[in-house]
Amino acid sequence: MRSRQRAVPGSIKPAPNAGLMLFVDQDDIGCDWVRLVLAEKDVDGAQVRMLRTGVVNEDFLVLNPAHSVPTLADREGVLTGARVIAEYLDERYPHPPLMPQAPSGRARARMALENIEHQLFPLAVAVTPAATRAAQAARVDLFERLHTATRHIGASGYFSGREYTLVDCALAALLHRMQMRGVSVPPESEGVCRYALRLAARSPYRRCFDSKPAAGNN
Repeated sequence: MRSRQRAVPGSIKPAPNAGLMLFVDQDDIGCDWVRLVLAEKDVDGAQVRMLRTGVVNEDFLVLNPAHSVPTLADREGVLTGARVIAEYLDERYPHPPLMPQAPSGRARARMALENIEHQLFPLAVAVTPAATRAAQAARVDLFERLHTATRHIGASGYFSGREYTLVDCALAALLHRMQMRGVSVPPESEGVCRYALRLAARSPYRRCFDSKPAAGNN
């Protein structure tokens, strides 16, 4: 993930137009997460702009001089930080809801998101197909944690039972990133593998990851 987590009070700038625009980096798991949340919401007219190394995007420079990704701009202003954006999209566009209805369920989901953002995402960044000692250690740690996080999930359910939530979006983005980097789920993690296949079968997942966002060069 790239620099910073929250918008500083007083720093939010008005978006240059009323449309919703998400600026992302192709190599960032947090960006994959919010792209998937946006695909689940299926917001009319929403645009995803993929920033390219060495290509200046004037809109992005004006909206976010810190150049942190992901960055979301709409009529309400400009937001940065993957979790901030994910929760904002869920509240701004409430259908379909991506948080449990019960307060206790929402609390558990937020605890899980805290763990994913600060523990699992950094581990995923450290995992590579290379057979180095550090990469192998990170891989073992990551999939042990994933196994622990998903062991309560039933054969047809999600993290919060039958409700698909922001937690599932985040884990789907992580597992997709592992697949793209050639890191396979260990055979002993059969439950994680089944869960990954279930997530990948959702139409928003396919719509998000099977299509290429517009290049952010204009």
